[in-house]
Amino acid sequence: MPSPTDPRSTRSRHRPDAPNPVGFPQDDRRIYDYYIAGRQSAALAVAVRAGLFDLLDVSPRPETEIREHLGCAARPLRALLAALIAMDIVRRDGDRYELTPDASSYLVEGKPGWLGGLIDLEVEHFLSPRALLDALQRDESSVYRGQDPWEAHAEDPEKARRFTRAMHSISERPAAGLAEVVDFSGVTNLLDVGGGSGAISLAIARVWPNVRCTVWDLEVVCAVAREYADAAGLAERVIARPGDMFAEPFPLRHDAVLLSQILHDWPPEKGALLLEKAHAALPDGGIVLIHEKLVADDGRGPLANALVNLDMLVWTEGQQYDERTLAAMLANAGFAAAETRRTAGYWSVVTARKGG
Repeated sequence: MPSPTDPRSTRSRHRPDAPNPVGFPQDDRRIYDYYIAGRQSAALAVAVRAGLFDLLDVSPRPETEIREHLGCAARPLRALLAALIAMDIVRRDGDRYELTPDASSYLVEGKPGWLGGLIDLEVEHFLSPRALLDALQRDESSVYRGQDPWEAHAEDPEKARRFTRAMHSISERPAAGLAEVVDFSGVTNLLDVGGGSGAISLAIARVWPNVRCTVWDLEVVCAVAREYADAAGLAERVIARPGDMFAEPFPLRHDAVLLSQILHDWPPEKGALLLEKAHAALPDGGIVLIHEKLVADDGRGPLANALVNLDMLVWTEGQQYDERTLAAMLANAGFAAAETRRTAGYWSVVTARKGG
């Protein structure tokens, strides 16, 4: 006769409130949730590419209208909507579908902080198990097939423009946070190295009228940065200057150097070189700012930031950094008094000063 702990004894039991079989007492849902999580990214990317969020931001709509606008069949649309409802991105009110506040704020094109540009990149460059396995075996960027990403952008202006616009949208919220938490009252001229669209510089210029910012990047990227500065009415205080951060010394006559989402694109030895160049270019008392999604010193998350390490495997040569590693790199470059502050969401800024 089976004992009470024998799995066979469960055959005759009624277990209305027991989530786990006696033979499998450890819950499997956490592992399963990790496995299935990639479908959420796919659902978001497809909804962005199809224009679903832009459509529902205009007004809530019934399924028939959504199908008509998007040109899709009923069964796949219902599956997509069901997933987005479960993710709390879309909700249903009667026969109409509408956006939740998070979706309305960050998934509608044209709104500040739009994340759709980044999410849309997943359609062509989804981090599949195959891509990750290839990265583990080859240790090279599969997106750019071993080519330097910035060389690829210089050769393909349209690709550079799309990438820069995607990075602009995801940078607006953390940029606003950085401008609020860092005291720029003693800064006159800031060099934004690899500054892309100038999103960080624009945020700083809005809050701190004493600061003049120079976005230093590829010429093809500078053209985009100038467009954003003109649109913001800040073209006189946020200028774009073409340059190569590895081939050239950093421009002089700046009392602050910003490296936002730059160090994580490169291996530590290249990051160390950039910090040495920043130190050489700054006057005594000048500050360097490193703006990144940091991981904890003990390696325990945040999960979202740790997972970006996997993106770096297929997009760049880099990695995500922790505060302790950056502090050591700054000290080795000659900087002192490193300090870390959260800016917004998963982002933090590490500041240090030349000359103590």
